[in-house]
Amino acid sequence: MPTLEGKVRSLLVLQPRGGDYAALVDFFRRHDVLGLAVRHAGCWAAELHVPVSGAGPVVVTAVWDDAAAYDGWRNHPVRATFNDDMQRLVDLEASAVVAGGGVYAVVVSASRPAEP
Repeated sequence: MPTLEGKVRSLLVLQPRGGDYAALVDFFRRHDVLGLAVRHAGCWAAELHVPVSGAGPVVVTAVWDDAAAYDGWRNHPVRATFNDDMQRLVDLEASAVVAGGGVYAVVVSASRPAEP
C-alpha cells in the first residue's frame, strides 16, 4: 500500500434520519457513491463507518490527492444527483450539531503490507 503522507483525508459526519442506518448504507451501496469518488475525483480510498453501538452518527472518510480533489468531488455533477436523496436520508439539523468533519493533512501514516 502506498504511503498516505502528503495526501488529505476528508471526514464527513452524517446522522441518519430516524436512526435508519440501513437506508443510508443501502443508498451508498446502490449508487456506488464511494466508488464514483474513487473513479472520478482523485480519491484513493473511501469508507463508510457505522457505529458499532447502533447509536450516533455515520462517518464517511476518504483519502484524496489534495484538498482541491475533495473540493472537485463536492462540486462534481454526479454528486449533485444525490442531493435530494441525501436530504431525505440524513437529518441535516442533527448532522450540523455533531462535532467533527473537515479535511485534514495526512502527516504520518503506517499500514500493514497486503497479504498474499
